[in-house]
Amino acid sequence: MIADLVCSAVALVLYVNTLGADFCYDDSRAIKSNQDLLPETPWTNVFYNDFWGTLLTHSGSHKSYRPLCTLSFRINYALSGLEPWSYHLANVALHCIVTALFTHLARLLLGTGCWTLLAGLLFASHPVHTEAVAGIVGRADVGAGLFFLLALLCYIGHCDQRAEGAQRRSWAWFVGSLVCSTCSVLWKEQGITVLAVAAVYDVFVFHRMKLQQLPGIFYK
Repeated sequence: MIADLVCSAVALVLYVNTLGADFCYDDSRAIKSNQDLLPETPWTNVFYNDFWGTLLTHSGSHKSYRPLCTLSFRINYALSGLEPWSYHLANVALHCIVTALFTHLARLLLGTGCWTLLAGLLFASHPVHTEAVAGIVGRADVGAGLFFLLALLCYIGHCDQRAEGAQRRSWAWFVGSLVCSTCSVLWKEQGITVLAVAAVYDVFVFHRMKLQQLPGIFYK
């Protein structure tokens, strides 16, 4: 728990300077000119339009379907209009939560030693996250990552309860994993990859199966 908080604090310190930044690049199209954020537009429109506010069936649509991310922008707009700091604050807060979840996952996989803290600190500070956290439209990646990790953690809980024979709790964790997986996909399409990662965990981590054993599964 302490490692989770430490790594989240590091993530906050590293990105708190983005609160003073303005909208940039794709932010204008996704937020400033997106009609789906306006209160007079039915909120359900986010489920029919692409990430940029264009009807999915329109020939000019980008076909990027991220309704939950757009809905989060709409909430931002309802609370603070077009004040950039509030959008950046939400991104930073999400990154801190994701960092805590990643550190928790690392503890489940690596134990309580220094490697868990190192993994969490590396995740919090790695420059690969810069665009996703500092750029407001990058919230699609951060939000998808949040539910990706929640889905994976729920699936790990499902595996643990299944091993103990607690069928009801096992199914509850499994349903939770499916719900979080769906949310991850609705934040950004790449969230679908959590299904493959969960399968890899089940086979190679939980069941400790080796690669050379895989053919035997299909030819029994």
